[in-house]
Amino acid sequence: MNYHLWLLFGWLVFETVWDLRSHNLPVWFSLVMLLPALALTFVLSPTVALLVLFSAAATEIRGRQWRRAAVLLVAALIPIVDGRYLPLSVGWLLLAFAWEAGWLGGADSLAGLSLLTFYPEWKMLLAIAIGVLAWGLLVLLLRYGRQTGLRLWTVVSARAKGTAAAGMPAFVLAMAVFLAWRIP
Repeated sequence: MNYHLWLLFGWLVFETVWDLRSHNLPVWFSLVMLLPALALTFVLSPTVALLVLFSAAATEIRGRQWRRAAVLLVAALIPIVDGRYLPLSVGWLLLAFAWEAGWLGGADSLAGLSLLTFYPEWKMLLAIAIGVLAWGLLVLLLRYGRQTGLRLWTVVSARAKGTAAAGMPAFVLAMAVFLAWRIP
């Protein structure tokens, strides 16, 4: 059975509840998912696991240009080392960009990285895109109703118009989409 999928889903639900209640999600919550994902990847491809670890650590570099260059370089090396991890690399670049732009929080982006590290598949990347867009639209409709001039990407952001719009529910939706595809 797919118990590990349900464990991931359960942890994401826990993170979402915490995020919605406190509007402050500690980054270590996402590390709880990332570390087992790295361990599994290490068994399959040790070099890729180390590159993912270095890429996640590169987000802590203080200089913006250096941080971007390090994430880009390491993410570019991942598919060169092992082509099976191209979806992981593309997804991480998109998540890191969204994080850097302020559209997603750090814990949100690391949750996405964890999901892609567990399942480096195009379906997971598509599920994440669907989850982020669906959550953004839902927040847009519920929070802002008929107000005009609000862009979708500011709604997905944790800093949308001065509010604390939680981004973690997007990854619960992504996992639900992925579960629907994986479980017959």
